[in-house]
Amino acid sequence: MHIVCPECGKDHEVADEKLPGQKFNAICRGCAARFIVEIDSCLACGAQKQQGYPCPCTEGGQEQILEVLEAGEGQQVSSVPSAAEEKLEEAGAGQHEPQLRPEFVQVRDEHPLHFTGTGREFFRIWIVNLFLTIITLGIYAAWAKVRTRQYFYSHTSCAGEPFDYLADPMIILRGNLIIGGGFLIYSLTNVFTPLLSSVVLLAFGLFFPLLVYKSLRFYARNSAYRNIRFHFLGSVEESYITYLLLPFLLPFTLGLIFPYWAYRRKKYFFDNFAFGNRRNTFTGVAADFYKIYIKALVVIVLPVVVVLVVAAVIIAMTTGVNGFSTQGMSGGLGAFLFVIGYLAFFLVTIFAQQYIYAKVTNYCWRYSSLGAVKFRSSLDAGTLMWIRMTNIIALVLSAGLLFPWTKVRHSKYILENLTVITYQGLDDFTAGEQDAEN
Repeated sequence: MHIVCPECGKDHEVADEKLPGQKFNAICRGCAARFIVEIDSCLACGAQKQQGYPCPCTEGGQEQILEVLEAGEGQQVSSVPSAAEEKLEEAGAGQHEPQLRPEFVQVRDEHPLHFTGTGREFFRIWIVNLFLTIITLGIYAAWAKVRTRQYFYSHTSCAGEPFDYLADPMIILRGNLIIGGGFLIYSLTNVFTPLLSSVVLLAFGLFFPLLVYKSLRFYARNSAYRNIRFHFLGSVEESYITYLLLPFLLPFTLGLIFPYWAYRRKKYFFDNFAFGNRRNTFTGVAADFYKIYIKALVVIVLPVVVVLVVAAVIIAMTTGVNGFSTQGMSGGLGAFLFVIGYLAFFLVTIFAQQYIYAKVTNYCWRYSSLGAVKFRSSLDAGTLMWIRMTNIIALVLSAGLLFPWTKVRHSKYILENLTVITYQGLDDFTAGEQDAEN
């Protein structure tokens, strides 16, 4: 279809099947102007055309396009670009869709993720994984992890194409054996030589940032979309700063750098993952993380303080200020108020966790860009709270048998609230370096 930029006068051609609808946003890649395109039909030939602009057929041709551009939108356009003029002349007066250069127009397109997995399907995978892991004393856990991730990947799609998980279970098994051997050494030394167990624990702490770095590279390298793999390009040095130095400073700063630590962890991931040969860019700032955590702190502290004050008033009114004693607290009223206070603290803590997760996730995706590809996450803290609480109740009442249903339910909500926004489509990515990662 023929589209004209109202800002610079460039006219372009976009294939009809690429148009997202009858009204959409477009960006001119000649002058970067953003404008709204509305589509109507040509009265002469019946073809689709941009509303307010003539179709380059018998309805007006080149001269009418010039008149509209000079009169509309207050723009002074002296001539049609030479490339477009040549194409119009070649097309002739009887054709309504000249083959113009499409690279000047960007059409905004949104691809929300879709998850098609069900709790019943995943239950069959989960119960077999659990049984085989138990009878093999944990050896099958590597295959169980791969089967689980392959299920969730293959049932998650973007623009109609599913994701793939390509990891080799034998590599994961070797990693599990290393971690299991380290845990066994720690357990034995803790029983016989507690001092040596502290050394083992310290060694694991020093080794932990390297494990994070290697696991992120492995996880990304074995994730693929449209036969193009993801990559993680972070450095070991940044991992040690993020996962060793900053946690070490937490007690010395009375926890005040915790939001900054959360920011650095997210930045380490979002600023270093790549798809094919294109690296993601994260432009978030630490100050916004402080705002999120301060709001969450208010959500936790204020309700707890209110509950404690109300409980103290009730106890004082019931037993009398002078007659208040530990014995009064040991009665049924004290136990009841303790349970109410604990439940209130439990609920507001879970809500604060979901609030932080929703806000941080939405923020990180909002300020991430994979070249011309943008993202939008629309998680809601209240919905996450409802899902978490009902999942907990389902797990308790079913003695854990509804775990597959809760996992599918939670994952479906997270995935289907993530949208990939493109202006150039998803076809211009190429594979990056095919390096192996253990």
